[in-house]
Amino acid sequence: MGGNKIQCLVIGANGLLGAALGRLLSEKNISWTGTYNKRPKDGLLRLDITDPESVKELFFKIEPNVVFDCANLAGGVDFCESHPDIAKIFHLDSTINIGAQCKAMGAKMVFVSTDYVFDGTRGPYKEDVAPNPLNLYGKLKLSAEDWLQKNLKDAIVARTTNVYGWDPDTVTPNYMMSLYRAEKQGKPFNAPSFLWGNPTYAGDLAAALLELYLSGAAGLFHVVGDSFVNRHEWATAACGVFGLDGSKVREIKDAPSAMVPRPLKSWLNNEKFKRSYKTVLHDMRSGLELMNKDMPSYV
Repeated sequence: MGGNKIQCLVIGANGLLGAALGRLLSEKNISWTGTYNKRPKDGLLRLDITDPESVKELFFKIEPNVVFDCANLAGGVDFCESHPDIAKIFHLDSTINIGAQCKAMGAKMVFVSTDYVFDGTRGPYKEDVAPNPLNLYGKLKLSAEDWLQKNLKDAIVARTTNVYGWDPDTVTPNYMMSLYRAEKQGKPFNAPSFLWGNPTYAGDLAAALLELYLSGAAGLFHVVGDSFVNRHEWATAACGVFGLDGSKVREIKDAPSAMVPRPLKSWLNNEKFKRSYKTVLHDMRSGLELMNKDMPSYV
């Protein structure tokens, strides 16, 4: 797999983003090793990032120049809120441990963070706006960002949101995969028009992360798609692009009273990235068209 001396470690390489990054590295003939946790995949090594000794052993085995941390915790915001101890170990303690191993071995750390570090009241957010997370997930991600930026001066922190793409084997479907499955099964699909964000095509995010690393970048970047839409608009547009019926898409106008607090208008400004880098961050429609090309012809 290697055409040059770069050795990349992709943590979470069987997920949507990690898999996209792995495909891109292979296309560019860059040597890489990927990991999985619970879902084995040919060619990937098992790694539990919450086990410090396992992380240390893998680092010594791989000797990476760069580590792309694409791991995520199934269940998202709701799981984190109801399982705070597990969430802290995964999102903060493990990130600190991976960062410490990077520092010890002189490897570059590329960390994927979230729009949930903000409260959603003052977008579009540039990188220099003071965060104000509303839930535990956002607080842990922000703490991880802070540690990395204080302890790894060359770390890349990329905040993103609403990442989507074709991922048929997933057990934690992204919003577009949830829509696709509901449509194929003839089930209703709830689409909240009270939730706004930047749909971000996974292939764009993977390409942006790699470009940031190869260009020698460091610091904080907002890497998101060019559209700011609500989830009902997004689902409706997707049905049109994918040729799905769409009649069972239900607009949900109001947030449930019991919903874990989160930014309702999560709008990240991506101008800092776009000014200096070549990777195109597609708008909603063109990103959906890219995803449609990845989908089988029977869609």
